Amino acid sequence: MKQTAFRSTALAAALLGCSALTTAPASAQEPVEITFFIWAGSNQGVVPMEVIDAYKKENPHVTINILESNNTITYPKMVAARRTTPDDPLVHCGFFNVDSMTKGDVDDMWESLDPALVPNMEKVIEKFRRPDNRGVGYQMSGIGILYNKDAVKEPPTSWSAMWSEEYRGRVTMFDYDTRMMVVASMLNGGDERNMDPGFQTWSDNAENLKALVDSNDALKNLLVAGDAWIAPWFSSLAHVWIEEGAPLGFAVPDEGAIAFPIFLTVANGVDDAERKVCSDLVNTLLSPENAGRYGQLTFSIPVVEGASATEEQENDPTLNLDLAKDAIVPDYSHIAEMTPDWRQRWDREVKFKLR
Repeated sequence: MKQTAFRSTALAAALLGCSALTTAPASAQEPVEITFFIWAGSNQGVVPMEVIDAYKKENPHVTINILESNNTITYPKMVAARRTTPDDPLVHCGFFNVDSMTKGDVDDMWESLDPALVPNMEKVIEKFRRPDNRGVGYQMSGIGILYNKDAVKEPPTSWSAMWSEEYRGRVTMFDYDTRMMVVASMLNGGDERNMDPGFQTWSDNAENLKALVDSNDALKNLLVAGDAWIAPWFSSLAHVWIEEGAPLGFAVPDEGAIAFPIFLTVANGVDDAERKVCSDLVNTLLSPENAGRYGQLTFSIPVVEGASATEEQENDPTLNLDLAKDAIVPDYSHIAEMTPDWRQRWDREVKFKLR
């Protein structure tokens, strides 16, 4: 089996005794080996490693390799492996963001989860379930409006602030942010399948854009310096920056935050024994205890009903489950299909107006 950059992590025995980590043993006792993908850094591996270590302790015939990286690097390698060894996936299961999930739909990368093997799927908020159960929502980061508190005294209450006269020359965001194209269309009579109102809105108000950026640090620096006043941004990162003392605030527009979901999924090409192990792990991660703890550690929002929550999570509108329930969830599959055309329109109708 091909293995790349695998890492094993041993955690304290006390963690393994947590009732939330109890998993059903795999049905087969023949040796089984899988690779589980997790994201690197920012506490993203803590909960999955707790679950995996507990599972291996209860199922000594199972070997679980860890591939720790990011989707940008790993997903193309998974596609290449599927083309050459379709019955031997590079990654059998793990965490993927919405961009990789929608690409995987096109590339036929994901297996349909079996509700009988993953009963905790029923706890996931309906809007975060996927067609044919090809993966399932786990957490989301809510995209709202990050603003400079010194320059903006009253938090913005609507996404329309992004193109209002009040913020001429004071808006920054990532270049080609398709979510901002879509929300402009939604608020002006269109939607993902009728994007003319969105492009017209941005074309008419292109002068609002102080700069289009390509990195987190560039966006943060513009806002902290006061060169830009507002930006669409992720609640999880906003929370970290605010905790660090940056003079920033985060507002959830009245129309709702925009959901940027992350998913758990199983790759096509697994055999029955591998499927059982992957399903056990996904099901255990979807428990309310583990979903809540993952959210706490990563400042993301669980999309699992009944997810356990700390007092901080319950009282912080950028961290609690209500943000997920009220969120705008765009049709990301359609967005992925249309992105090449929309990038051309953005260059032609909006970006050329920037000086």
